[in-house]
Amino acid sequence: MSREQIIGDIALQIQGKVPQLFELDEIAAKYPTDYNESMNTVLSQECLKYNRVLKIMKVGLVNIQKALIGEVVMSEELEALGNSLFNN
Repeated sequence: MSREQIIGDIALQIQGKVPQLFELDEIAAKYPTDYNESMNTVLSQECLKYNRVLKIMKVGLVNIQKALIGEVVMSEELEALGNSLFNN
């Protein structure tokens, strides 16, 4: 297999394992932020941050696959992602 095929396969495998985004409305309803329950505030903030990371991962994995076949330009960021995937 070529380097590009290996990177594409790894990206596809990881893409299939990335969990769905948290439903922030459901979390806010189940764990409302309250002065007496400060951990609910922390939970909401961490879920928001985690969703941002998941979105970046999903976009990056899709874009690296597109860049490998020439549908989008291989940016420096995508090249770094490809190198990281190839090097494990």
